[in-house]
Amino acid sequence: MSSTASSRQRSTGLTLEIPEAFQDLTTPSRYKVFWGGRGGAKSWAFADILLFKGLENKLRILCAREIQQSIRDSVYSLLKSRIDYYGLPYKVTDKEITGPNGTQFLFAGLWRNIESLKSLEGIDYCWVEEANSVSSDSLNKLIPTIRKENSEIWFSFNPERKTDAVYKRFVANDPPPSSIVRQVSWRDNPWFPEVLRVEMEHDKKTDPDKYAHIWEGNLRLIAE
Repeated sequence: MSSTASSRQRSTGLTLEIPEAFQDLTTPSRYKVFWGGRGGAKSWAFADILLFKGLENKLRILCAREIQQSIRDSVYSLLKSRIDYYGLPYKVTDKEITGPNGTQFLFAGLWRNIESLKSLEGIDYCWVEEANSVSSDSLNKLIPTIRKENSEIWFSFNPERKTDAVYKRFVANDPPPSSIVRQVSWRDNPWFPEVLRVEMEHDKKTDPDKYAHIWEGNLRLIAE
């Protein structure tokens, strides 16, 4: 695996840096599934690319997870920090994030709210963070809800068990047509911080099973 970061010049005049392992996020595909261990820059890459896409075109982007008690439980804070990092012209309120062209970032939990989400129209991108915790019922109801022409559903997660719904559908079995499925790790992150490297090396030395699960993205051992 390579951890090289490549840059893409966007119509905004800003330069977006994308680790090579995440280049496929810019290729049109119905499903994009990126999974692996801690420190792999999955969330950063997803957030950055969606933010830049939202400046190029007017989009409705749903950021979902299985359980969300408040917007603070979502990727809201991450998106806000990346907006600040790049100096992007988004308006950030306590309820949503909007772009100057009308792009909307919406936030929702799937559990208990999936029926209300069915009324959402015109979602261009749906990003499901911590997708390992999404139930089979939520997944089966979410997918047909995101039905706009050329819409995409993105999943990012660290795997837990082979019975997890997203893992079973996209990793353990042959994924549906128009799926991009990639395993990524800390090796793919050109900005992997030294503080995490120290923790990783310690786990590798003292607890190989924990290292394999947390850092390499292997399934959690049944004994755990």
